[in-house]
Amino acid sequence: MLRTLRVSDLAIIDEIELVFEPGFNVLTGETGAGKSILLHALDVTLGGRPDADLVRTGAEEAVVEALFSGVPASAWEQLDAAGIKRPDGDEVVIRRVIASGGRSRAYVNGSLANLALLRDLAPHLVRVYGQDEHQALRRVEGHREMLDAMGGLGSTVEEMRRRHTCFVVAKRALDERQSARQASVERAELLRFQLEELSGAGLQAGEEEGLAAERLRLQHAEKLCTLVNSAEASVYSGDSAAVESIGRALTIIREAERFDDGLAGPRVLLQSALAELEEASGALSRYARTLHPDPTRLDVIDERLGELSRLKRKYGGTVEDLIGRRDELARDLADVEGNDEAMKALVAEAESTEKDALTWAKRLSVERRRVAHSLERSVATELNALALEGARLQVRFMESEDRPLSATGWDDVEFYLAANPGEELRPLARVASGGELSRIMLALKTLTGADDRSASLIFDEVDAGVGGAVAEVIGRKLRQLGARRQVLSVTHLPVIAAFAEHHIGVTKHVQGGRTVSAARALSNTERVVELARMLGGQLTREAREHAEQLLRLTGTKAPRAASTST
Repeated sequence: MLRTLRVSDLAIIDEIELVFEPGFNVLTGETGAGKSILLHALDVTLGGRPDADLVRTGAEEAVVEALFSGVPASAWEQLDAAGIKRPDGDEVVIRRVIASGGRSRAYVNGSLANLALLRDLAPHLVRVYGQDEHQALRRVEGHREMLDAMGGLGSTVEEMRRRHTCFVVAKRALDERQSARQASVERAELLRFQLEELSGAGLQAGEEEGLAAERLRLQHAEKLCTLVNSAEASVYSGDSAAVESIGRALTIIREAERFDDGLAGPRVLLQSALAELEEASGALSRYARTLHPDPTRLDVIDERLGELSRLKRKYGGTVEDLIGRRDELARDLADVEGNDEAMKALVAEAESTEKDALTWAKRLSVERRRVAHSLERSVATELNALALEGARLQVRFMESEDRPLSATGWDDVEFYLAANPGEELRPLARVASGGELSRIMLALKTLTGADDRSASLIFDEVDAGVGGAVAEVIGRKLRQLGARRQVLSVTHLPVIAAFAEHHIGVTKHVQGGRTVSAARALSNTERVVELARMLGGQLTREAREHAEQLLRLTGTKAPRAASTST
């Protein structure tokens, strides 16, 4: 419940502090006196966006503060989550400071808070219904939202949105995959061709170097044979061969060794050299026997080297790079061909999420119909109390399962109204008058908050466009509503104001050459004067008598003087 609102240096307000009481509070004053500024100040306190020029001229900053008592547990849970500890008692003080440059700071129970927290707290503390809100009933597309709000289906709708989002994401992924499928098929054909070409080439690491060496040897086979045979003759079989010379030297050293065994070392070396020369001679002979021209083999080598050269030009790099490319192609092709399995997975995911969303949409639709039936019965009672005896409100649903699924399900909802007994139900948006819309909205809002008595209800001229007997029943209804929870109404209708238990008057005057707005609780005498002004503008004896009669008829108690202004 809103207990205190303090505003300083805001627009035409110098400083105002208002104390609100339980029950039905009313706020009245001439047009432009500052009533809307006070409501805007409350909105700013609860996270609303302040205008850049909202700070009073000459002031460095504006301050708005609101004290709430009886704060519900749901609000304390949010405060606890934000790290703001609960003080002794159940009061919450919200303070917003707006600098002249437009920047602002917010505090909750003395701790800094962000605007998101204030906005989250707002619906737990106050519910504001603006003077044009009843016109929302003329928007058929908003009827479903109203039904969901009145039925407390917010969490169910949010779950519907979540499931629908999952379906949309899965369907988009499937559509994108299907769109890319043809490109994948063409790419798979290219990958398969390249892989077959490289795999069919039988590539081996080091092959190119080996073939080049073999080609060089075959090209010079005759020359190699001549050179190798000549070398072999020099070592072993020719005249004055090295083997023969070393053999003679070895014979001489053996003879000399008889006289000096110190020659054993050189003898061993000569023996080793002779053995190695004989081994080299054998190797040269065997190599020479392998050397013979082979034009056929040379052609095969040239062809193979040509193929390797072509592949290198086509794909780039060395033979080892081609081998790496071949293995990479194999992996890519496996991935592309494996997309059939990925496609199956995407189809399954889309079907699963769609089924999940449809199941929830069906559940939500059942819940809405349950709420609709309950609402139709409850609204009939409320409308009867608001002087619409015999009026019927019906909630109609389009054929749901044939309609495309959306984030809010598949229901299209429209309110139908028969304002008088015996009349045919017709679309409310087209047949309801302004007065009927006001009363219907009041009835709906009364039902919306029936289960939540902690938040204050603020009606900002929702009685616009009505008068006479209709204004009386609205005032009576607001007073009845005030018996269950705190109600604050801004009104220009004296009949409604007369039903209030607590009356706050808003005025403006010029002080020191500047316009200043003031507000305070009215005494009995002041209340009569204010009602007389609202009745006729002029404070005549007849107007005063009429105002006193209104107060007597409504049985309203005198308001408590519990406010100050400067």
